[in-house]
Amino acid sequence: MSRSRKLHRLSNPDTDERRAQRVLFRHLRDDTNANRGRMSKRVRELQLLVAMDPVEFEQLVARLMAAMGMKVELTARSRDGGVDVRGIDTDPFRGGNVIVQVKRYRDTVPPSAVRDLYGTLRADPAATKAVLVTTSKFGPSSHQFVTGKAVALINGAELVGLLKHHGFHEVFAAAQEDAAEAAGLDALPAIEVAAEPSRLLLHWTGEEEYDIAALVCRGNVAVSDDHLVFYNNGSTPDGSVRLVTGYEDANACLMVDFDALPADVDRLVVIAAADTENHPDATMAGFAGPALILEAGAGQDAAVMHLADGAQTNTAMRLGRFDRDASGDWEFTPALAGYPGGLRQAVVAYGLEVEDA
Repeated sequence: MSRSRKLHRLSNPDTDERRAQRVLFRHLRDDTNANRGRMSKRVRELQLLVAMDPVEFEQLVARLMAAMGMKVELTARSRDGGVDVRGIDTDPFRGGNVIVQVKRYRDTVPPSAVRDLYGTLRADPAATKAVLVTTSKFGPSSHQFVTGKAVALINGAELVGLLKHHGFHEVFAAAQEDAAEAAGLDALPAIEVAAEPSRLLLHWTGEEEYDIAALVCRGNVAVSDDHLVFYNNGSTPDGSVRLVTGYEDANACLMVDFDALPADVDRLVVIAAADTENHPDATMAGFAGPALILEAGAGQDAAVMHLADGAQTNTAMRLGRFDRDASGDWEFTPALAGYPGGLRQAVVAYGLEVEDA
């Protein structure tokens, strides 16, 4: 086991700045009229998807994939083998043959459906990745099952966000109008609404590449090795914190479902690190003009925090932490610190054991 060195403080914001930053980054969970309206709108949007004809819904997902730059083929329903849509991503680095299954569910997708899709993926010699798309949500066991596997899970809130991002606003037009009630949407059975994950984006202006990592903690101690989310572990076991690659123009992105974090978890630490494994001479010196952006969801303005540049003496940098207060709200503190020993030193400082090479 390695010992962590004394942390090198990079910044100490004054009281007024810290107070402003905490207000800016507060993760809202109250029951104000605005929040209730946003939730009501999301329910209507998901009800619209649930009410679609099955074939029409599959065609919508296929159109979304095409809008994302993929070559798409709808499978014949009589011989789909558990696959609704096939797509070819032509990106030379992230591309591959994708099989997609869609589930217009109102309740949580059972883990058996996820396992079955993985079995289909393994039996298909041409497929390199599987995606399960639903109008509802997935449970912790499903997220845990897909960890380390070439299987992606897209819940209802994420599907709505993708459709809107790629211009399919007409699909949800009825959710914006009073005519939605006349169309009988309120008469549909209640559906489970997946909590909309927040997107934690990291931007910097330097040409160097850096990794983003997150530690799920109780106080200053990480919950477990599996609760360190970084390039070698893309998700926590329950899927509440996930690393996302290729999100819009962000240099790095974490998806964080604050409401889904375990009740005894009260801290989420965010770290940036140089890739010293592949580039031994890399430091944080190229981490220029960094900004941390919290996109908390539809109807809420993004919160932006400009951070200090990295230092030549460090190979990792703690950007800050989110803390859960007594009322259950999450507040961000820009607790900047540098680590000469890189990500390894940073995680050891939070109680994780790292074997010496």
